[in-house]
Amino acid sequence: MLPEEIDRWTGVLRQRREVLAGRDPAEVAAIDAALERLQAGTFGQCLRCGLAISAGRLQAQPSATSCLACQELQERQRAFITLPTV
Repeated sequence: MLPEEIDRWTGVLRQRREVLAGRDPAEVAAIDAALERLQAGTFGQCLRCGLAISAGRLQAQPSATSCLACQELQERQRAFITLPTV
């Protein structure tokens, strides 16, 4: 990621953190983790498969930790696990 992109995403994340401070502690923690990934050079990479998270997904959810395919898989697995027993 280019330094300009890092600066832009840092600004986006900090602004979002400021807006959510005191209202959504879980999202603030996710934003802090995204800022750490920016510093580590792993921002925008899926934590599950390592592939790039799409620009559109990051625009919609800058603190996203997974690509859309992995997120959908995780949601399907979660839904399967919580199926009612008969």
